[in-house]
Amino acid sequence: MKDNQENPIRRIMICGLLVIAVLLCLGVSAYGGQGNSSASRSIYSPQAEAGSALPLLSKNNAPAVPVQDLPPAAGRMTGAESRQTHISGGGSAPKAGAERPAPAIHQVSAAAGKATPSSGQHKEKRVYLTFDDGPSAVTPKVLSILQEQGIKATFFVLGEQAEGRPELINAIWEQGHAIGNHTYNHNYHNLYSGFTEFWRQIKQTEETVREITGVRPQLVRAPGGTFGHFDSTYFTLLKQAGYRVMDWTVDSGDSRRRGVPAAEIMQASVADLTSPSVVLLLHDGSGHEQSAKALPAIIERYRAAGYEFGVLDAQSDPVQFRVSSKAAALQRGKPSGEWISANIVPNAELFAPGKALALEIGRMETLLKPGEYRLQDGQYYVPLRATVERLGGRVGWNAATRSAAVSWNGHSMKLDSQRQEIGIHRPDGTAEYRGTPVQLRGSSLWVPLRTLLEAAGHPGAEAVVNAEERRVTAA
Repeated sequence: MKDNQENPIRRIMICGLLVIAVLLCLGVSAYGGQGNSSASRSIYSPQAEAGSALPLLSKNNAPAVPVQDLPPAAGRMTGAESRQTHISGGGSAPKAGAERPAPAIHQVSAAAGKATPSSGQHKEKRVYLTFDDGPSAVTPKVLSILQEQGIKATFFVLGEQAEGRPELINAIWEQGHAIGNHTYNHNYHNLYSGFTEFWRQIKQTEETVREITGVRPQLVRAPGGTFGHFDSTYFTLLKQAGYRVMDWTVDSGDSRRRGVPAAEIMQASVADLTSPSVVLLLHDGSGHEQSAKALPAIIERYRAAGYEFGVLDAQSDPVQFRVSSKAAALQRGKPSGEWISANIVPNAELFAPGKALALEIGRMETLLKPGEYRLQDGQYYVPLRATVERLGGRVGWNAATRSAAVSWNGHSMKLDSQRQEIGIHRPDGTAEYRGTPVQLRGSSLWVPLRTLLEAAGHPGAEAVVNAEERRVTAA
């Protein structure tokens, strides 16, 4: 009986122990699974996963986190917005007829509209010095300052002044400055009475400059600026004709009244030293001695602010004021279709890319791209150094006499731009001198190709033109 009573008790104890053992096994398994799951770490320790739960040994040891550098709000302003704000601000009102800034710009250069670079990147700042209304007695002083400072500028010249002072146009060109077209006589009444009169003056000045320098200026600046003067017809037709219209972004104020002092000109010229691109309006016309006086200080301030000095050309992005309601309301007649076809359309071809000039001379051959040669009076003109050195010769330059010594194909020559002659020096000590148009353009001598080839012992040059190129061959 005793055995019968103990059996149930023993069975209950055994079952209890089994239950406890099962529960202990399940608990250990659950605990181990939680500790080995990567997913569980992201659930239970989000701070550690983000990195904030990890102490930093130094502020320079922060974990690498991808970030996006955003420019400040002011830096994201569009170029047009920034120019409008600047041009309309401050300054005394100019008198009637004076060149002045307009309250808005129709189009600005791409450089002016670049986004602010992120921290650590180099931001290029560029200023373009431009001078209107010359050449005059003031121009030599301006050129002297620019030469001393090693700076190139852009001169928008008047045809009337250029005709009277061709030596100054040549000086501007020889020093490597750019020349733009500022019409012939600056007469507002005539220029803005209708487009055909503006066109006539542009072409008259263009031919004057071409006769002096051999190059047609493509840059055009309207007297007084385009604001209030140009309607859409002026802009459209000049663009179709191959010209690039340039206004300005900063006005020096040197034409607001007579006798503006140099200190005031300087202050207005450097009022904004934060814009990435500045086109500064100055004058070198008669009566602007104070502008020349202010120029060294203007240059110094821009340099101190980190600006580079640039020269405008036909590839520069246009800086143009918008068409004003005043100009749009004038309702000036548009030239006829026949006039446009006869004048505008063919004019664009003067600046269109041309064919390359291939030179096959003896055993050497080279290619002069459009712009690296000129076709004038039925013959090719080429830059001396570039042509000779590409064909295996050597060129030395004498700055004092403005002459070049050439050694090429066993021949020695001297080309003199002042005497307009080429001297051929033979091994036996004799020499022959021939009159030839030796042109100094900028820092390069340009000479007739045929004359150069004959002097170097390559006579009988033949020239052909086909759809792809122009070619000159000589034995």
